[in-house]
Amino acid sequence: MSETASPMETGEATSESMERLRRRLLDAAQRIVERAGGVSVTLDITLDMVMKEAGVSRTSLYRAWPRKEEFEVDLLCDLAGPSWQGTAAFDEETILLARNVVAERLELLQTSGGREQLLREIVRRAANQNFSALVASAQWRTYVALTATILSMPDEDRRTRVRDSLQQAEAVFIQHMAVFYEGMSAILGYRLREPDLGFERLAAVGAAVVEGLGLRQLISAATVDAPLILEGPNGPEEWSLAAYGFFGVINQMIEPDPGYDVTTALTDYLKSLAQQEVSSE
Repeated sequence: MSETASPMETGEATSESMERLRRRLLDAAQRIVERAGGVSVTLDITLDMVMKEAGVSRTSLYRAWPRKEEFEVDLLCDLAGPSWQGTAAFDEETILLARNVVAERLELLQTSGGREQLLREIVRRAANQNFSALVASAQWRTYVALTATILSMPDEDRRTRVRDSLQQAEAVFIQHMAVFYEGMSAILGYRLREPDLGFERLAAVGAAVVEGLGLRQLISAATVDAPLILEGPNGPEEWSLAAYGFFGVINQMIEPDPGYDVTTALTDYLKSLAQQEVSSE
């Protein structure tokens, strides 16, 4: 049985028949992609580009990676792993900003109302900084692409290695942010509503909100980028949608600590910062 000739092949194409042809071909392509498990990442670089950028000879490159395929999988693992810092909503400037807000308003730690105001201001400013850094990050976009397409990688060994690198990067991120959130909560006089949740889950949920809006921003920038003007303790405040969403997570997962003592909290906070400085040297 011969294949049915398309309108284009019989020379009888009209705008309507052309549209049917296009739809038939696109539907066929969708079925192929579905059977393949989805789309996957392709590397838009050549070995010549890498050699030129690194300033090494072809001989040197092939000593390191005898086969191009071996280089590509190692590169994907490097991009997926924690060494490139592409994972999730990780940004050192955000952490520094949060600490600076505390340092600028230490007097607010004296009262429960002041601590609530300080928490609000930290989230408003730091989460907005975090979101801006996120959507501008090529590392984060690569991380998202690898995460979204890993199951479509046809080679099982490559898929497993890249997945392991992504999991390692996620673990590093979650642990880093959990330590930060726990320290911030302690100095501000807050604790987890459900202690068994752990600050790791707070870090995971907070990142999901910020990253999710990062993805939405790509296709609905007008909605995500439009500022929110909300009434604050000292008058109207401008919030980003990401910061406001993250604030909702914070309010749901933490509560004031009835055993808070400002002197003890401040002493412990300063000791923690000093230890982190030493460990980073």
